[in-house]
Amino acid sequence: MSSSFFFYDLETTGISAARDRIMQFGGQRTNLNLNSIGDPVVIDIRLTPDILPSPEALLISGLSPLDNLKNGISEAEFSAVFNSRIAKPGTIFIGFNNVRFDDEFIRYINYRNFYDAYSWHWKNSSSRWDLLDVIRMTRALRPEGINWPMSEEGKPSNTLELLTAANNLKHLRAHDALSDALATIEVAKLVKQKQPKLFNYLLSLRKKATLVKLIKENEALIYTSSHYSSEVLHTTVVAVLTQDEEMGTALVYDLKEDASKFLDLSIEELTSRWEYDPTRPRPRLPVKTMKLNRCPAVAPLSVLDEAAIQRLKLNMTEIAKNLSLINEQKQEFAKKLKKAAANLDKKREKRQAAIKPADERLYDKFISRADSNLFPKARIYAKENTKPVTFSEARLNNLLKIYKARNFFEKLNEEEIKAWKEYVRTKLFDGEDNPYKELITSLDALDKLIKDKQNKKLLKDLRSYANNILNDYGADLPAEDV
Repeated sequence: MSSSFFFYDLETTGISAARDRIMQFGGQRTNLNLNSIGDPVVIDIRLTPDILPSPEALLISGLSPLDNLKNGISEAEFSAVFNSRIAKPGTIFIGFNNVRFDDEFIRYINYRNFYDAYSWHWKNSSSRWDLLDVIRMTRALRPEGINWPMSEEGKPSNTLELLTAANNLKHLRAHDALSDALATIEVAKLVKQKQPKLFNYLLSLRKKATLVKLIKENEALIYTSSHYSSEVLHTTVVAVLTQDEEMGTALVYDLKEDASKFLDLSIEELTSRWEYDPTRPRPRLPVKTMKLNRCPAVAPLSVLDEAAIQRLKLNMTEIAKNLSLINEQKQEFAKKLKKAAANLDKKREKRQAAIKPADERLYDKFISRADSNLFPKARIYAKENTKPVTFSEARLNNLLKIYKARNFFEKLNEEEIKAWKEYVRTKLFDGEDNPYKELITSLDALDKLIKDKQNKKLLKDLRSYANNILNDYGADLPAEDV
């Protein structure tokens, strides 16, 4: 089975993969030498009446919701295309920050449309990779041959737009899905040409077995992550405290930080120091949970040269001292950290305990095989009004009602239409946290600030889009509610 890259990018209604939606999908398949295979893919995905886009998101992408309604296909149609034509065996899905952003949107759109949320990036020898941390580690360890941009504030910056400009790479329009995907290919070609060993090494780490082996063989590693400051090129040296292969995680300690301040803390103190709180002046716990399924950029200490040590501001004597201190208490420290992590998980679960709509509940728990086996029948039922499907989980039964209404409104009976209209009305127009009111307030404020004609039209289109939904789903609401 031959492998290929599929470079892709999304334009969305906002930043939440659970609550927001994909408006545009753009991508291009290449071989492993980064030569294009076939035609580029551009697909607009039609919004549904229960979604109000963020004005800020539309100002970035330049996408009009009115044009989207005219040109877009349904989520059900897109999901079928994605799973049959794009998620081919041997595909390595890649983007620029896709693991933390775009991939999450793809997981949710598959979940909402009754496809497996995960198999597209692991089944049939498929996988995923992320060029952003590749870029960051290249800048940190092997920057030669590439022009590295700085932000307006004079700090190192690795945005796609600045990278392409600094290196005279083709990038027709930033924040256009296909243009960004094609620009990502150009950046990948640059890194592969200038630093082929590092490129191929990090590509190999997308495989969990390779990563697990590396972690087991090294008590300390170079680690590049957004968790660390741009002042040190997002890169530090960490001690691997513990690795949980089943959970796909490893706890790592930043060896630039004095270990003596943390080793003897209680579980409660570790929990408190780990949790982010800007009101507390005391040092935050320099421990991070490395997620092995997110293609972390790590390397053995042997790749460090003197130039990299200077760039990353590493004091190797202090690092060795902290590593020695940790090794003396490693088992006990790791045991306490596991319990502190469990405490944080409980707190997080309490904060997220509010009742969420079915389409936001992908991560409640894994879907049983018996239920996932019913997905094809569920899709056929909604499209053709065949025999109803009943899942063992209530969230899936609720999701199926929403799925049918969003994608096959013409198939609804009177009772289903009434339920759908009540769902939209409750979601957008009810309660103190009234999304429609919030949107109109935001648009009123932006109208006073924005002078550009094109952006003015975009905001006008968004207002029309929102008011059309109000007319269709909330026309009988009291004036004070809208």
